Amino acid sequence: MNLEHLLTDEDRQIREAVRDLTKKEIIPNTRKLETDYNFVEEVHQKLVDMGIQAAGYPAEYGGGDGSSTALGIICEELAKGDGGISLSAGINWGLTLKPAIVAENRVVMDRFIPPFCSGKLAYSCLSMTDEAGGADSENPLLDGAGIKTTAKLEGDEYVINGNKSWPTNGGIAEVYLTICTTDTKAGDDGVALIYVPRDTPGLSFGKPEKKMLFKTSINSSVHYDNVRVPKEYRLAGPGMDANFYHFISAGTGWHSATMALGIAERAFEIVLEYTGTRMGGFKPVRQHSMAAGIIADMAIGIEMMRASIYNLGYMLDHLDVYGPPWTPEFISKATAARVYAADTAVEIINKGAELLGSMAISEDFPYEKCLRDVKITQLWLGGQQISRYRVARGYYDLKNWA
Repeated sequence: MNLEHLLTDEDRQIREAVRDLTKKEIIPNTRKLETDYNFVEEVHQKLVDMGIQAAGYPAEYGGGDGSSTALGIICEELAKGDGGISLSAGINWGLTLKPAIVAENRVVMDRFIPPFCSGKLAYSCLSMTDEAGGADSENPLLDGAGIKTTAKLEGDEYVINGNKSWPTNGGIAEVYLTICTTDTKAGDDGVALIYVPRDTPGLSFGKPEKKMLFKTSINSSVHYDNVRVPKEYRLAGPGMDANFYHFISAGTGWHSATMALGIAERAFEIVLEYTGTRMGGFKPVRQHSMAAGIIADMAIGIEMMRASIYNLGYMLDHLDVYGPPWTPEFISKATAARVYAADTAVEIINKGAELLGSMAISEDFPYEKCLRDVKITQLWLGGQQISRYRVARGYYDLKNWA
């Protein structure tokens, strides 16, 4: 990595530990992991035992005060073995509760952080995309008007109604950070982020979605039927909740980019090894100039991805220098890294497949998993086109004129 000098000794130790676990526990057991979720949880518990889950939480709760850079390392290395495990590990590390930590919402922190620092596997969930309207809930041009799940303040409680689709860890999470609206006509002031415990009456879940990729992470719909929670479980209040929603878009986009990087790196490793031993025209495939050009383009893409991703991680770790992570400029830079990483990773893996031929799609060869796993990095979080709205907003006042 070109930014190796920015890593601490602890960062390097984490990288070696997670890399070793991935090589020994995940890569050799891909098929078992994709068909037996009990085995997935065994891997997650090993990550817990290593201190990975607790690392993202404040030390006062038994956590490790982990940096974004450290999380990037963890998710990149895990994604080389399995994108779904990387996804869940990053969420459980603290991405869902990080806004409450930044907002210093002590009620939420005291209620929900301890299980993640207990030494036992715990899940959290960002309950964001509405069943009705889909990516409208993530569309920044709609200023919150696209959010369909409602929250109404009644006395000392918020009453939540609505349905969410595809949230990761739906049905198994301890806590659900729910994206709501108190008034679709109020703009950003109507956006409400509310933490909901799993055992709250009126909260129910659909069956896990069947997917071709990320089979090791669970996605289930979440249904809210007059779900009541204390008003203190709202993150920060009118206006600030919208700011934190923008902050979440930066954090989740960066998380997505780290996974795209890891998957692309794994694909590159496979291509490099295969083309070094596979013969064509009486010499190894990678000794042909055409193949060398493709391999070079793969390497270039990975190097540029890595540089942008870790640069953004550094920015997230130094907000005192780069300012609040919800400004249009910050969100633009964060989203640019996400869009570039996803598009580049898909392109890299598709090009690599051309050097592998039919082996690329064989279930008995590891490359087909890279082909399957990488595509979601372009599709989730509103998709690449809505993400580009966020990029453009960093440069001019892009409005919705509909």
